[in-house]
Amino acid sequence: MIVDLLKYLVVGPKQEMDRFFALAQRAGFMEFIGLSHKKALEMPEGAKILTAALKIVRGHSAPFQEPYHPVLSPLELAKQIVQWNLSYEKLLEEQRVLHSEVARIAIFGDFSRPELDHLEVESKRVIQFFCMKSDLANEWIHPPEVIYIGTDYDLDYFVAINKEKVQYPKMIEILIDQPVGQLRQRLRHVNAEIAEVEHEIHQSARAQNYLQGGLYDYLNEYHLQLAKHDASSPLGEALFAIEAWVPRSKAKALQGLLSSLDVHVEEIAIEPTDRIPTCMENRGAPHIGEDLVLVYDTPASTDKDPSLWVLIFFSLFFAMIVSDAGYGLVYLVIGLILKWKFKEATGFLRRFIKLILIASSACIVWGICTASFFGIPIGPDNPFRKTSFLHYMAVRKAEYHMQMKDDVYEEYVREYPAVAQVTNGHDFLVQASYMLDGKLQYDALGSFYDSILLEISLLIGCIHLALSFLRYLFRNWTGLGWIVFIVGGYLYFPSHVDATSIVNFMGWISKPVAYAIGLQLVFTGLCLVFLAALFIQKRRWGALHELTNAVQVFADVLSYLRLYALALAGMIMAATFNDLGLQLGLIGGVFVILLGHVINLTLTVQSGVIHGLRLNFLEWYHYSFEGGGRLFNPLRIRKLINRNRNACD
Repeated sequence: MIVDLLKYLVVGPKQEMDRFFALAQRAGFMEFIGLSHKKALEMPEGAKILTAALKIVRGHSAPFQEPYHPVLSPLELAKQIVQWNLSYEKLLEEQRVLHSEVARIAIFGDFSRPELDHLEVESKRVIQFFCMKSDLANEWIHPPEVIYIGTDYDLDYFVAINKEKVQYPKMIEILIDQPVGQLRQRLRHVNAEIAEVEHEIHQSARAQNYLQGGLYDYLNEYHLQLAKHDASSPLGEALFAIEAWVPRSKAKALQGLLSSLDVHVEEIAIEPTDRIPTCMENRGAPHIGEDLVLVYDTPASTDKDPSLWVLIFFSLFFAMIVSDAGYGLVYLVIGLILKWKFKEATGFLRRFIKLILIASSACIVWGICTASFFGIPIGPDNPFRKTSFLHYMAVRKAEYHMQMKDDVYEEYVREYPAVAQVTNGHDFLVQASYMLDGKLQYDALGSFYDSILLEISLLIGCIHLALSFLRYLFRNWTGLGWIVFIVGGYLYFPSHVDATSIVNFMGWISKPVAYAIGLQLVFTGLCLVFLAALFIQKRRWGALHELTNAVQVFADVLSYLRLYALALAGMIMAATFNDLGLQLGLIGGVFVILLGHVINLTLTVQSGVIHGLRLNFLEWYHYSFEGGGRLFNPLRIRKLINRNRNACD
């Protein structure tokens, strides 16, 4: 939940300032607001070095089980790591240059540079090395003093022996200061030095938590000094004063903190220009939802905490997009493995593992409801399908058409005469079938399943948006009109496509009544929107503009069709990979099926996460979220929760 913050003015004698800030840091529930307007303190140099060292070691994995026994202080170790990294970067650059130089002159072979220089002196000749493009060399008749050495890639290489230096047209002279043998020897030394430095940095990666603890010590002291620095001295050196944000739930704790101090606090009014931080206090499942909320934006201090709402609907949307109990089982196994591997995980990692378990469980439940398991075709007489919720809905829809003897029923009777003899909805779905490539295809079953899943996606969208309007109803009374508009649209708009909706075939509302009530609710909702905007919210001409949001609301509802579309795409891909695998035999088929499902699993995770969050962050937030907040950041002592893990507080 989002906790209200109170604004306090803290005043006390200067001699109590150090004790007060030390106790406030230990308590960890006060965010101070500077009054001194002094230039901000610069980050300590030690903290900068430790931060740089942590960035370096995080690029080198080290098993958590490897113990680290400190010899140097965190700062000295950090300096050593930074120095190792500088040497490592220089060696890498030298390695790159040596590789390039060896490739440039390797064709001339190995020789002694001093001997070559001595030969030039004794023979009174100049030995030069050249190269030119092969296509030009083929057309060029070289003089006798130019000796062809060889070709590498698209270049021809030559050695020229003359009494003095000569430049040939279209040829490039190659200067060789060190022969290839010396370069290769130096390269071997550089590679050995790189391996040694890499080993040292890798070994130091075991000290990541040790370095993190040292950094926290610096930061805790820095933040303490920063808070003191922000305090003003209204009466010279006698008093100090500073303002602070304190959660309402910590008001009594504040009085207890000051009981041993000669410091006075007074609650003061919050100015309209103050940017109030957002203090979120969640435990359990809402804390998992809070992590999801902060992916997009921080709620404003005036927002209602959407954490639990986002978690519930994200899990539902993720399950609907994956729409496969088999895939959900795979995700659940991954989550259980992570839970077992990181038994002592705390903080974000622990909540992330719980999120995997929640989302995977939702996938399994939804996959059972839709009778989907790794894209395997399951016949209508299979108990797994017959007991699924989706099949139950399809049977009810078939029985509705049988009872009404409408155009849908007549069409299936014309195409599948056996349908006229059935007595229940299940047999209707079974008899409306045909053979294709040796496989029985259930026309009515597939059609009814698709239409029901599509409608459920829209229905979930209507409910989701209606809840969004309800949450902020007392801030925006037009939301009541939009809820009525959404309900009316759901009942009325099927008339334009001559569709049979769930409320019809379940026997709750007949088609004529649904269409009539729906149309009335559509216009009633628009009238309520206009009246609420005009008389309650006093928007005058803005009331007419509010009516234009009907297009936005309609588009937002349709946006939930992505749940059906993505689920259908995933199911088709799974079935396609299964069919391809069956056609390729045992070995090739198993490989194709496994590879295909791994690809599909990856894609469904991506689409489930992206679109599962998007429907919350865009469509739902649009009507019940202000955002743009700043998280409450009290002065506190940061420390590692577990020295054997990378968790911190």
